[in-house]
Amino acid sequence: MSTVPRTPAPKASSGAGPSRRHLLRGAAAVGSLTALGGTLSACTADEANAAAPQAPAYYPAAYDRIVDASRRERKLLIYSNTSQTNWQPVFDAFVRRYPWLSDIRATNLGGSAVYERYYSESGAGTSPADVLANNAGPLWGDYATRNAAADYRSPEKDHLPDWAELLPGVWTMSTDPVALIYNRKTLDPDQFPDGLRSLAAIVEARPSRFLGKIGVYDPTNAYGYASNQGYTSKVAGGWDTFRRLLPFAHADHSSGTLVEKVVSGEYDFSINLSGGVAIPAAEHSGGLLGWSYYAEGTVVMPRALSVVKTAPHPNAARLFLDFLLSAEGQAAVAEGGLVPYRPDVRQDAMDSLQDMRRRLGADRVHLYRPVRVPERVREAYVARWEKAAG
Repeated sequence: MSTVPRTPAPKASSGAGPSRRHLLRGAAAVGSLTALGGTLSACTADEANAAAPQAPAYYPAAYDRIVDASRRERKLLIYSNTSQTNWQPVFDAFVRRYPWLSDIRATNLGGSAVYERYYSESGAGTSPADVLANNAGPLWGDYATRNAAADYRSPEKDHLPDWAELLPGVWTMSTDPVALIYNRKTLDPDQFPDGLRSLAAIVEARPSRFLGKIGVYDPTNAYGYASNQGYTSKVAGGWDTFRRLLPFAHADHSSGTLVEKVVSGEYDFSINLSGGVAIPAAEHSGGLLGWSYYAEGTVVMPRALSVVKTAPHPNAARLFLDFLLSAEGQAAVAEGGLVPYRPDVRQDAMDSLQDMRRRLGADRVHLYRPVRVPERVREAYVARWEKAAG
Protein backbone atom coordinates (compact mmCIF):
# COMPACT_ATOMS: atom_id res chain seq x y z
CA MET A 1 0.00 0.00 0.00
CA SER A 2 1.25 3.48 -0.81
CA THR A 3 2.43 5.78 1.91
CA VAL A 4 -0.30 7.79 3.59
CA PRO A 5 0.39 11.56 3.61
CA ARG A 6 1.39 12.86 7.01
CA THR A 7 2.78 16.33 6.49
CA PRO A 8 1.98 19.09 4.02
CA ALA A 9 4.66 18.39 1.42
CA PRO A 10 4.37 18.61 -2.39
CA LYS A 11 3.58 15.35 -4.12
CA ALA A 12 6.39 15.86 -6.58
CA SER A 13 9.04 15.87 -3.85
CA SER A 14 8.34 12.60 -2.06
CA GLY A 15 5.00 11.05 -2.97
CA ALA A 16 4.03 11.28 0.70
CA GLY A 17 2.15 14.55 0.73
CA PRO A 18 -0.96 15.94 -0.90
CA SER A 19 -0.81 16.20 -4.67
CA ARG A 20 -1.32 19.91 -5.03
CA ARG A 21 1.02 22.59 -6.32
CA HIS A 22 -1.13 25.68 -6.07
CA LEU A 23 -1.71 27.70 -2.93
CA LEU A 24 -5.40 28.28 -2.41
CA ARG A 25 -6.57 31.77 -3.16
CA GLY A 26 -8.14 33.99 -0.54
CA ALA A 27 -8.25 33.62 3.21
CA ALA A 28 -7.42 30.47 5.13
CA ALA A 29 -10.01 27.72 4.82
CA VAL A 30 -10.90 28.02 8.50
CA GLY A 31 -11.80 31.34 10.02
CA SER A 32 -14.39 34.04 10.15
CA LEU A 33 -16.37 34.46 6.96
CA THR A 34 -19.27 36.71 6.11
CA ALA A 35 -22.70 35.18 5.81
CA LEU A 36 -22.87 36.09 2.14
CA GLY A 37 -19.68 35.84 0.15
CA GLY A 38 -18.49 35.45 -3.38
CA THR A 39 -20.15 38.57 -4.69
CA LEU A 40 -18.61 39.64 -7.97
CA SER A 41 -19.16 42.99 -9.63
CA ALA A 42 -22.16 43.51 -11.86
CA CYS A 43 -21.46 42.63 -15.46
CA THR A 44 -20.67 45.29 -18.01
CA ALA A 45 -22.55 45.70 -21.28
CA ASP A 46 -19.79 43.84 -23.09
CA GLU A 47 -20.01 40.95 -20.62
CA ALA A 48 -23.80 40.88 -20.86
CA ASN A 49 -23.52 40.54 -24.64
CA ALA A 50 -20.55 38.18 -24.66
CA ALA A 51 -20.69 35.32 -27.13
CA ALA A 52 -22.09 32.14 -25.68
CA PRO A 53 -19.45 29.44 -25.12
CA GLN A 54 -19.73 26.36 -27.27
CA ALA A 55 -21.28 23.48 -25.37
CA PRO A 56 -19.74 20.01 -25.63
CA ALA A 57 -20.94 17.95 -28.58
CA TYR A 58 -22.88 15.58 -26.31
CA TYR A 59 -25.07 18.39 -24.92
CA PRO A 60 -28.60 18.63 -26.40
CA ALA A 61 -29.16 21.09 -29.23
CA ALA A 62 -31.71 22.94 -27.11
CA TYR A 63 -29.05 23.78 -24.50
CA ASP A 64 -28.58 27.18 -26.13
CA ARG A 65 -32.03 28.10 -24.83
CA ILE A 66 -30.83 27.63 -21.25
CA VAL A 67 -27.76 29.76 -21.94
CA ASP A 68 -29.80 32.52 -23.57
CA ALA A 69 -32.40 32.53 -20.79
CA SER A 70 -29.65 32.88 -18.17
CA ARG A 71 -28.66 36.23 -19.72
CA ARG A 72 -31.95 37.67 -18.48
CA GLU A 73 -31.47 36.24 -14.99
CA ARG A 74 -27.96 37.63 -14.38
CA LYS A 75 -27.74 36.26 -10.79
CA LEU A 76 -27.20 33.11 -8.76
CA LEU A 77 -27.54 32.53 -5.00
CA ILE A 78 -26.26 29.38 -3.27
CA TYR A 79 -27.16 28.37 0.28
CA SER A 80 -24.03 26.54 1.37
CA ASN A 81 -21.87 25.42 4.29
CA THR A 82 -18.75 25.62 2.10
CA SER A 83 -16.11 28.27 2.69
CA GLN A 84 -15.37 31.16 0.36
CA THR A 85 -11.86 29.81 -0.16
CA ASN A 86 -13.31 26.59 -1.54
CA TRP A 87 -15.78 28.43 -3.75
CA GLN A 88 -13.67 31.21 -5.21
CA PRO A 89 -11.78 29.29 -7.94
CA VAL A 90 -15.09 27.73 -8.99
CA PHE A 91 -16.79 31.12 -9.21
CA ASP A 92 -13.85 32.60 -11.10
CA ALA A 93 -13.88 29.81 -13.70
CA PHE A 94 -17.68 29.87 -14.02
CA VAL A 95 -17.78 33.62 -14.61
CA ARG A 96 -15.03 33.34 -17.22
CA ARG A 97 -17.33 30.97 -19.08
CA TYR A 98 -20.54 32.94 -18.47
CA PRO A 99 -19.47 36.55 -17.80
CA TRP A 100 -23.05 37.83 -17.62
CA LEU A 101 -23.51 35.74 -14.43
CA SER A 102 -20.94 37.62 -12.40
CA ASP A 103 -23.43 38.33 -9.57
CA ILE A 104 -22.93 34.97 -7.89
CA ARG A 105 -23.09 34.57 -4.12
CA ALA A 106 -22.79 31.77 -1.58
CA THR A 107 -23.60 31.70 2.10
CA ASN A 108 -21.38 30.02 4.68
CA LEU A 109 -24.06 28.67 7.02
CA GLY A 110 -23.97 25.76 9.44
CA GLY A 111 -24.82 22.39 7.92
CA SER A 112 -28.42 22.17 9.16
CA ALA A 113 -28.99 25.91 8.73
CA VAL A 114 -28.68 25.55 4.93
CA TYR A 115 -31.84 23.44 4.88
CA GLU A 116 -33.70 25.08 7.74
CA ARG A 117 -33.37 28.50 6.16
CA TYR A 118 -34.51 27.24 2.78
CA TYR A 119 -37.45 25.24 4.16
CA SER A 120 -38.65 28.22 6.19
CA GLU A 121 -38.42 30.64 3.28
CA SER A 122 -39.81 28.32 0.62
CA GLY A 123 -42.73 27.43 2.88
CA ALA A 124 -43.62 31.12 2.85
CA GLY A 125 -42.97 31.35 -0.91
CA THR A 126 -40.11 33.82 -0.47
CA SER A 127 -36.79 31.95 -0.82
CA PRO A 128 -34.17 33.68 -2.98
CA ALA A 129 -32.00 30.53 -3.10
CA ASP A 130 -31.28 28.84 -6.42
CA VAL A 131 -28.99 26.05 -5.26
CA LEU A 132 -28.30 24.22 -1.99
CA ALA A 133 -24.78 22.85 -1.39
CA ASN A 134 -23.81 20.82 1.67
CA ASN A 135 -21.74 17.88 2.92
CA ALA A 136 -24.13 16.77 5.68
CA GLY A 137 -25.24 13.41 4.28
CA PRO A 138 -28.25 12.54 6.48
CA LEU A 139 -29.80 15.95 5.80
CA TRP A 140 -29.75 15.23 2.06
CA GLY A 141 -31.68 12.06 2.84
CA ASP A 142 -34.39 14.15 4.50
CA TYR A 143 -34.30 16.71 1.66
CA ALA A 144 -34.95 13.97 -0.88
CA THR A 145 -38.25 13.10 0.84
CA ARG A 146 -39.56 16.66 0.46
CA ASN A 147 -39.78 16.76 -3.34
CA ALA A 148 -37.83 20.02 -3.30
CA ALA A 149 -35.28 19.35 -6.06
CA ALA A 150 -35.81 20.61 -9.59
CA ASP A 151 -36.47 17.92 -12.17
CA TYR A 152 -33.33 18.34 -14.26
CA ARG A 153 -31.02 15.74 -15.77
CA SER A 154 -27.56 17.12 -16.34
CA PRO A 155 -26.07 16.27 -19.75
CA GLU A 156 -22.87 15.43 -17.83
CA LYS A 157 -24.53 12.45 -16.12
CA ASP A 158 -23.43 9.85 -18.67
CA HIS A 159 -19.81 10.94 -18.25
CA LEU A 160 -19.78 10.46 -14.47
CA PRO A 161 -19.90 7.50 -12.07
CA ASP A 162 -23.37 6.09 -11.56
CA TRP A 163 -23.47 7.54 -8.01
CA ALA A 164 -22.85 11.12 -9.20
CA GLU A 165 -26.59 11.67 -8.73
CA LEU A 166 -26.71 10.52 -5.11
CA LEU A 167 -30.46 11.00 -4.77
CA PRO A 168 -33.00 12.36 -7.26
CA GLY A 169 -31.83 15.89 -8.07
CA VAL A 170 -28.90 15.72 -5.59
CA TRP A 171 -25.55 15.76 -7.40
CA THR A 172 -22.05 15.05 -6.13
CA MET A 173 -19.85 18.15 -6.24
CA SER A 174 -16.73 16.68 -4.60
CA THR A 175 -15.65 13.54 -2.74
CA ASP A 176 -13.89 14.86 0.35
CA PRO A 177 -12.11 12.37 2.60
CA VAL A 178 -12.62 12.27 6.33
CA ALA A 179 -9.19 13.19 7.70
CA LEU A 180 -7.33 14.02 10.89
CA ILE A 181 -4.93 16.81 11.79
CA TYR A 182 -2.28 16.98 14.51
CA ASN A 183 0.08 19.50 16.06
CA ARG A 184 3.61 18.71 14.89
CA LYS A 185 5.17 20.93 17.58
CA THR A 186 3.55 19.25 20.60
CA LEU A 187 4.25 15.72 19.40
CA ASP A 188 7.31 13.62 18.74
CA PRO A 189 7.64 12.36 15.15
CA ASP A 190 6.83 8.82 16.26
CA GLN A 191 3.48 10.16 17.55
CA PHE A 192 2.31 11.34 14.11
CA PRO A 193 -0.65 9.05 13.30
CA ASP A 194 -1.60 7.64 9.91
CA GLY A 195 -5.17 6.85 10.93
CA LEU A 196 -7.41 6.26 13.91
CA ARG A 197 -6.07 2.79 14.62
CA SER A 198 -2.50 4.06 14.93
CA LEU A 199 -3.75 7.04 16.94
CA ALA A 200 -5.39 4.68 19.43
CA ALA A 201 -2.07 2.91 19.96
CA ILE A 202 -0.28 6.24 20.41
CA VAL A 203 -2.60 7.56 23.12
CA GLU A 204 -2.89 4.22 24.92
CA ALA A 205 0.90 4.15 25.28
CA ARG A 206 0.75 7.35 27.39
CA PRO A 207 -2.81 7.65 28.69
CA SER A 208 -2.23 10.41 31.24
CA ARG A 209 -0.40 12.53 28.63
CA PHE A 210 -3.18 12.34 26.04
CA LEU A 211 -6.31 12.41 28.21
CA GLY A 212 -8.60 15.07 26.73
CA LYS A 213 -6.17 15.84 23.89
CA ILE A 214 -8.27 14.56 21.00
CA GLY A 215 -11.04 16.63 19.41
CA VAL A 216 -13.83 14.89 17.52
CA TYR A 217 -17.05 15.99 15.83
CA ASP A 218 -20.06 15.62 18.12
CA PRO A 219 -22.31 12.86 16.67
CA THR A 220 -25.42 14.94 17.33
CA ASN A 221 -24.15 17.28 14.59
CA ALA A 222 -25.25 16.18 11.09
CA TYR A 223 -21.73 16.01 9.67
CA GLY A 224 -20.45 14.59 12.96
CA TYR A 225 -23.00 11.80 12.83
CA ALA A 226 -22.13 10.96 9.23
CA SER A 227 -18.34 11.02 9.73
CA ASN A 228 -18.51 8.95 12.92
CA GLN A 229 -21.12 6.50 11.68
CA GLY A 230 -19.41 6.22 8.32
CA TYR A 231 -16.22 5.04 10.01
CA THR A 232 -17.85 2.62 12.44
CA SER A 233 -20.04 1.06 9.72
CA LYS A 234 -17.54 0.94 6.85
CA VAL A 235 -14.11 0.32 8.39
CA ALA A 236 -13.31 -3.11 9.81
CA GLY A 237 -13.07 -2.91 13.60
CA GLY A 238 -14.35 0.66 13.57
CA TRP A 239 -16.28 0.45 16.83
CA ASP A 240 -13.37 -1.25 18.58
CA THR A 241 -11.12 1.62 17.53
CA PHE A 242 -13.69 4.15 18.76
CA ARG A 243 -13.95 2.42 22.12
CA ARG A 244 -10.18 2.83 22.48
CA LEU A 245 -10.12 6.49 21.36
CA LEU A 246 -13.24 8.12 22.74
CA PRO A 247 -12.19 8.06 26.42
CA PHE A 248 -9.39 10.46 25.40
CA ALA A 249 -11.65 12.76 23.34
CA HIS A 250 -13.75 15.90 23.65
CA ALA A 251 -16.67 16.46 21.27
CA ASP A 252 -17.12 19.77 19.42
CA HIS A 253 -19.76 20.98 16.96
CA SER A 254 -17.58 23.08 14.65
CA SER A 255 -14.72 22.30 12.28
CA GLY A 256 -13.33 25.76 13.04
CA THR A 257 -13.14 24.94 16.75
CA LEU A 258 -11.58 21.54 16.08
CA VAL A 259 -8.84 23.16 13.99
CA GLU A 260 -8.26 26.13 16.28
CA LYS A 261 -7.77 23.92 19.35
CA VAL A 262 -5.08 21.92 17.60
CA VAL A 263 -3.38 25.11 16.45
CA SER A 264 -3.40 26.46 20.04
CA GLY A 265 -2.13 23.17 21.48
CA GLU A 266 -5.25 22.57 23.56
CA TYR A 267 -5.70 19.43 21.48
CA ASP A 268 -2.89 17.39 19.97
CA PHE A 269 -5.24 15.85 17.41
CA SER A 270 -8.63 16.50 15.84
CA ILE A 271 -10.27 13.64 13.99
CA ASN A 272 -13.09 13.06 11.52
CA LEU A 273 -12.74 16.46 9.86
CA SER A 274 -13.66 17.06 6.24
CA GLY A 275 -10.56 16.98 4.08
CA GLY A 276 -11.85 20.20 2.52
CA VAL A 277 -11.14 21.83 5.90
CA ALA A 278 -8.28 19.73 7.29
CA ILE A 279 -5.93 19.72 4.31
CA PRO A 280 -6.01 23.47 3.55
CA ALA A 281 -5.74 24.24 7.27
CA ALA A 282 -2.57 22.13 7.48
CA GLU A 283 -1.09 23.61 4.34
CA HIS A 284 -1.64 27.17 5.52
CA SER A 285 -0.22 26.50 8.99
CA GLY A 286 3.42 27.12 8.18
CA GLY A 287 4.32 23.54 9.07
CA LEU A 288 2.57 23.59 12.46
CA LEU A 289 -0.09 21.07 11.45
CA GLY A 290 0.19 17.69 9.82
CA TRP A 291 -2.70 15.73 8.37
CA SER A 292 -3.51 12.20 7.28
CA TYR A 293 -6.06 10.00 5.65
CA TYR A 294 -6.88 6.82 7.61
CA ALA A 295 -4.62 3.95 6.53
CA GLU A 296 -7.04 1.32 7.84
CA GLY A 297 -9.91 2.78 5.85
CA THR A 298 -10.90 6.31 4.82
CA VAL A 299 -14.52 7.36 4.46
CA VAL A 300 -15.28 9.77 1.62
CA MET A 301 -18.08 12.22 2.31
CA PRO A 302 -19.71 13.54 -0.86
CA ARG A 303 -20.28 17.28 -0.91
CA ALA A 304 -23.45 17.62 -2.91
CA LEU A 305 -25.65 20.28 -4.46
CA SER A 306 -29.17 20.55 -5.76
CA VAL A 307 -31.06 23.04 -7.89
CA VAL A 308 -34.30 23.75 -6.03
CA LYS A 309 -37.70 23.82 -7.70
CA THR A 310 -38.33 27.34 -6.46
CA ALA A 311 -35.09 28.78 -7.91
CA PRO A 312 -35.71 32.34 -9.08
CA HIS A 313 -32.81 31.94 -11.55
CA PRO A 314 -33.33 28.36 -12.75
CA ASN A 315 -31.33 28.62 -15.97
CA ALA A 316 -28.31 30.13 -14.25
CA ALA A 317 -28.59 27.36 -11.65
CA ARG A 318 -28.63 24.64 -14.33
CA LEU A 319 -25.57 26.16 -16.00
CA PHE A 320 -23.78 26.18 -12.64
CA LEU A 321 -24.65 22.55 -11.91
CA ASP A 322 -23.49 21.40 -15.34
CA PHE A 323 -20.29 23.41 -15.03
CA LEU A 324 -19.47 21.89 -11.63
CA LEU A 325 -19.92 18.39 -13.03
CA SER A 326 -17.80 19.07 -16.11
CA ALA A 327 -14.07 18.39 -16.34
CA GLU A 328 -13.39 22.14 -16.26
CA GLY A 329 -15.57 22.58 -13.19
CA GLN A 330 -14.04 19.63 -11.38
CA ALA A 331 -10.58 21.08 -11.96
CA ALA A 332 -11.79 24.33 -10.36
CA VAL A 333 -13.24 22.34 -7.46
CA ALA A 334 -9.78 20.87 -6.90
CA GLU A 335 -8.14 24.29 -7.06
CA GLY A 336 -10.45 25.34 -4.23
CA GLY A 337 -9.21 22.54 -1.99
CA LEU A 338 -11.97 19.97 -2.51
CA VAL A 339 -11.59 16.53 -4.07
CA PRO A 340 -12.62 15.93 -7.70
CA TYR A 341 -14.01 12.58 -8.74
CA ARG A 342 -14.67 12.85 -12.47
CA PRO A 343 -12.39 10.28 -14.13
CA ASP A 344 -11.26 12.50 -17.01
CA VAL A 345 -10.56 15.66 -15.00
CA ARG A 346 -7.13 17.18 -15.53
CA GLN A 347 -5.70 19.01 -12.54
CA ASP A 348 -2.70 18.97 -10.24
CA ALA A 349 -4.15 20.75 -7.22
CA MET A 350 -5.53 17.91 -5.07
CA ASP A 351 -5.57 14.15 -4.82
CA SER A 352 -8.59 13.01 -6.80
CA LEU A 353 -10.82 10.16 -5.67
CA GLN A 354 -8.89 7.96 -8.09
CA ASP A 355 -5.59 9.11 -6.53
CA MET A 356 -6.85 8.20 -3.06
CA ARG A 357 -7.84 4.75 -4.23
CA ARG A 358 -4.41 4.18 -5.75
CA ARG A 359 -2.67 5.56 -2.67
CA LEU A 360 -4.67 3.71 -0.02
CA GLY A 361 -6.09 0.77 -1.96
CA ALA A 362 -9.55 0.75 -3.47
CA ASP A 363 -10.85 -1.49 -0.69
CA ARG A 364 -9.86 1.13 1.91
CA VAL A 365 -11.74 4.07 0.40
CA HIS A 366 -15.41 3.97 1.35
CA LEU A 367 -18.03 6.24 -0.21
CA TYR A 368 -20.69 7.46 2.24
CA ARG A 369 -24.15 7.34 0.67
CA PRO A 370 -26.68 9.80 2.10
CA VAL A 371 -29.93 8.34 3.39
CA ARG A 372 -32.64 9.63 5.65
CA VAL A 373 -31.82 8.52 9.20
CA PRO A 374 -34.82 8.11 11.55
CA GLU A 375 -34.48 9.92 14.85
CA ARG A 376 -34.56 6.68 16.86
CA VAL A 377 -31.60 5.35 14.85
CA ARG A 378 -29.59 8.53 15.45
CA GLU A 379 -30.43 8.45 19.14
CA ALA A 380 -29.34 4.81 19.46
CA TYR A 381 -26.06 5.59 17.73
CA VAL A 382 -25.36 8.59 19.95
CA ALA A 383 -26.12 6.53 23.06
CA ARG A 384 -23.62 3.88 21.97
CA TRP A 385 -21.04 6.56 21.17
CA GLU A 386 -21.50 8.20 24.58
CA LYS A 387 -21.20 4.83 26.34
CA ALA A 388 -17.88 4.25 24.55
CA ALA A 389 -16.71 7.74 25.57
CA GLY A 390 -17.34 6.85 29.21
